[in-house]
Amino acid sequence: MFTGKTLVDGEWVFRKDCISRAGTLGAACQDSFSKRVTLVVHGELAGNVKDTDRGLSRKLLKVIESRRAGQHIHVVDAAGFSDLLFGAPARCRDLKMQGDQVTVLPEVGDGILGGPFDRLGLRNRRISQLEAHIFGRGTPRHERLLTSLVNQVAGRTHLEVRGPARRAPQFDLGWVDGPTAYGAWVASPESPNGEGLDPLEEAARQIGRSLRSIRSQTQLRPLMALDNSVDISSRLRQTAKSAGVHVSRIKDLPG
Repeated sequence: MFTGKTLVDGEWVFRKDCISRAGTLGAACQDSFSKRVTLVVHGELAGNVKDTDRGLSRKLLKVIESRRAGQHIHVVDAAGFSDLLFGAPARCRDLKMQGDQVTVLPEVGDGILGGPFDRLGLRNRRISQLEAHIFGRGTPRHERLLTSLVNQVAGRTHLEVRGPARRAPQFDLGWVDGPTAYGAWVASPESPNGEGLDPLEEAARQIGRSLRSIRSQTQLRPLMALDNSVDISSRLRQTAKSAGVHVSRIKDLPG
């Protein structure tokens, strides 16, 4: 179900075209509520959009009522719908009542954190040569450390564990802890490169470069996660700090 036109990767798409695009992926769309509805795309509705006839709010009010009755209906925004069209998981939104209107308020990690963390999706992701060289992605050592990171973070029941949004920097694992959104890159380069540069320092710099695409108002604490046996030198800490990255052993990660 759609509430109106939706911004798909920068292009306004009207409801009938949204329905057509969703249909190509096997979705059955309808305009009225029933027990068959499992997903609502709220499209253009946001905190600064006036809903004069309350048509949009009425639909989302139905979602709130259904959730309270025990039938969870997923709600995604325009970015989430774009992600679904491209086969990526999307973040389910919380709804808030403001007077007699229903709106979707900003959440921690918007634009950075994607849908629920998916172990299988993480294992099957495409790995570029740069990622393999800088972070050691795809190697047995990296996989072992990644499993250790996932087990530690996923085991903390108070954390909201997420993967990266489709158009965000592609960290390994993200989570929300209170007002802070974290994105962690596991770094386990196999050996120093031929230029004599420290591979972990290069990994920290690469994370810093990937953060340049993030809008300045977006809040993210980037982390570089290392094996628990690594001796973190003062030089590495300084390099990471200069890149805007916090470096830590997996066992000492915040959150």
